[in-house]
Amino acid sequence: MWFAVGGSASGPAQARAELRKALDKPEAAIRGVVRYREGLNERSDVSLPGNPLLARSVAWSKQMLAASEQRVEDLKLRAVRAGEAYPPPVGTLKSMRWLGAGWPDYTWLFGTDGEYTAFAAVAAGQFGPIKDHLRALRDVSEIVNKGSGKIVHEVTPDGAVYFGTNADPGNTDESSKYPSAVALVWRSTGDKKFLKDLYPASVKAMKYVATLDEDGDGWPEGLGNVERPGMGEEKLDNAAYTIRGYADLADLARAVGDGETRRWATKKAKALLDKFEDDWWYDADSARSYADSLDDPGNEKVFQRHWIGLTPTDAVLPKMPGRPSAPLASDEHANTTLTQHERPCFTGRLGLFHTGTGPTSAPAGNPGPSCDSVVSAVPSERSIFTLNSAIAAVSEGNFGRLGADQQGRYIRGNARSQLDPDLWEMPGAMPEIVPSPDFGANIDRLFTERSMVMQAWGAYGVLWPVIHQWLGVSPDLGRDRVAVVPQLPAGQTKASADSVKLGVFTIDVAASHQGSTYRTTVTRHGRTDLRIGTVLPDGATVASATLNGSPVKPKLVRTTRGLEATVWAQPGQRTATLVINIAP
Repeated sequence: MWFAVGGSASGPAQARAELRKALDKPEAAIRGVVRYREGLNERSDVSLPGNPLLARSVAWSKQMLAASEQRVEDLKLRAVRAGEAYPPPVGTLKSMRWLGAGWPDYTWLFGTDGEYTAFAAVAAGQFGPIKDHLRALRDVSEIVNKGSGKIVHEVTPDGAVYFGTNADPGNTDESSKYPSAVALVWRSTGDKKFLKDLYPASVKAMKYVATLDEDGDGWPEGLGNVERPGMGEEKLDNAAYTIRGYADLADLARAVGDGETRRWATKKAKALLDKFEDDWWYDADSARSYADSLDDPGNEKVFQRHWIGLTPTDAVLPKMPGRPSAPLASDEHANTTLTQHERPCFTGRLGLFHTGTGPTSAPAGNPGPSCDSVVSAVPSERSIFTLNSAIAAVSEGNFGRLGADQQGRYIRGNARSQLDPDLWEMPGAMPEIVPSPDFGANIDRLFTERSMVMQAWGAYGVLWPVIHQWLGVSPDLGRDRVAVVPQLPAGQTKASADSVKLGVFTIDVAASHQGSTYRTTVTRHGRTDLRIGTVLPDGATVASATLNGSPVKPKLVRTTRGLEATVWAQPGQRTATLVINIAP
């Protein structure tokens, strides 16, 4: 027995027509969907013998992204001021495709959600939807914000811009993150047409962010990811992603030959880099963390234990003059704060709290342990959002911290929320908030108090660590090259992924570590330059190395992940196998 629902924004006749179409050949329609989903499953097809839970999570995360695809036609765009107004449309869009943020309530086009989800989408090889998502953000923002460069925050499927117009106070972070999302997709696809199309919007976005600096200190004011009271005017996540935004814009400008913008963006990025640690590191009262915000006037550091404390360890900057590609945070401060955030005042059984516990002047008091002596003015919030854990997982991987009680804890929590019958609400779907001390289980809450049963951005904490960090796939296809430099966690002696999509072709990657031998194999199903390697243990000495059986001398570079040993593969060899033996 077949059930169908037909609907239309243009009246009952079209709704009935859609219903008839849905019921005409339902078996064929379902077969078409299944073929499409099976094709997506074959991309980035992962084998993790030491971690079957995570391998299943990768597979389901790809399906979760596919289930998030949305498309509408004939939108009438209007600014509704968070639902308080319903003015006439300011413009129209013929069509819009995007990755919906969360189900059932927030199937909308979001800026910040999509910019995090972009990392998961490119790791899964699902390029089309995220390209269209970024185009949709550009199109809606251009019309509603009249070309100011400000990227809208959220847009409902009927074209209502709920928040993020020029008249709204925020958000700053999605404008800062926009050029980085564009750069990510361009590097993953090498799509010059895409770059040319969205480069002007990327320039406008950072020019707009530059206007938000009311006190002239370089840090933009405005709302960020933490939508809570009591924060200073300048937020840590805005600062971190603004530096990365300038750096990525400079890289895009170099690719399109825009020397003036490249010089401007590079100067902006370097000026903020030079003072970031001094301005933001909270070195008092055993905080061992970055300040959450700066309070004007005087840039007084405010520490409230929000999850954005890890955004400097999450944000990776591209190569700049005098600086290799690396995370924003200094190595010393990153490892200090990551260790601090692993403690029970920040991290629970299933991941990172929204706001950690500790001394506070808030009336509710402190319900948990204290790991520092800073007296915060806000209460803790021990709700574990899958995005928070994703940020923590990626941050740990950026610094080679892959242990079970480091990155493993955050990845495992997100994966269990999809696949553990004791936790899941909808099998295979990663929720917005996992069972948490201050939230409980989603399924037990009132419908008006629930979080999303499926939230796309949590996939960032599964797909990106496995494909980019464990298997080390780092494409730069805008310049026709890719690096594959794996780093496997303890207990994972081998891992592989077939059909990792890069632009219009794929590569197969396999990595293994047995005793003192490290092996990386890459098969290219297309033409691109390849730098192949592995991450070696601290203090390791290379005893011998071969590439396809011939002796080679790897280049050794100390990075935040560890000691990277790499060589350039020969262009004509479809399969490259690098074997490195280290001295005992």
